[in-house]
Amino acid sequence: MLYRDALVMYDRETLTLWSQVDGRAIRGPLRGQTLQPLPSVHAMWKEWKTLYPESLVLEKHGEFRSPYETYNRSSRLGIFGRRLSNSVLPPKERILGIRYNGVETAFPLNDVRQAGVVQAEVGGVPVILMAAGPALPVVAFERAVNGRVLTFARGGTPVPELQDLETHSLWRVSDGMAIDGPLKGQRLVRAAASPAFWFGWQGFFPRSTVWKNSR
Repeated sequence: MLYRDALVMYDRETLTLWSQVDGRAIRGPLRGQTLQPLPSVHAMWKEWKTLYPESLVLEKHGEFRSPYETYNRSSRLGIFGRRLSNSVLPPKERILGIRYNGVETAFPLNDVRQAGVVQAEVGGVPVILMAAGPALPVVAFERAVNGRVLTFARGGTPVPELQDLETHSLWRVSDGMAIDGPLKGQRLVRAAASPAFWFGWQGFFPRSTVWKNSR
């Protein structure tokens, strides 16, 4: 089943239907409830392995090809080929969507990679997005620690880390842990960011703003 061109989940206990984009129960006994989002990283295997070299992998049998390969390259929007009402971005521009306190912002991945480090605010929550390198995925964190908003720059090799300008602590990109400096042992909270095509995100969140690279 589809809801606004996105696949629908259901739970086996109550057969309630859930929107996978925003976690809302849209039909059934639990209608109106919302699932708690969990942060994740959307990455190519080579990107993931570079950032997490000790990872285990769930083996997939059969052909290693995506059934969406042709669709990803085509100009078709969704199953029904709908039109996009907001042309701020190309319909199939890949974005990372972040939501806080009823405010949504789309961060185009190409622009984030070009900037390297992006520091912004969504719904009053300061966030940081980082593309540490061409072989690494884009990661997103909240950038307040113990009520103090931090400002970050790149630092560290061979896999770049983050360094905050306030205390000069060094932070690991893979999990947001401070590994050196006055804040050693503290951890940044990973932002619950959603990878999506722009047309899909805009279909659910028509009032979403789009982050622009000012460089």
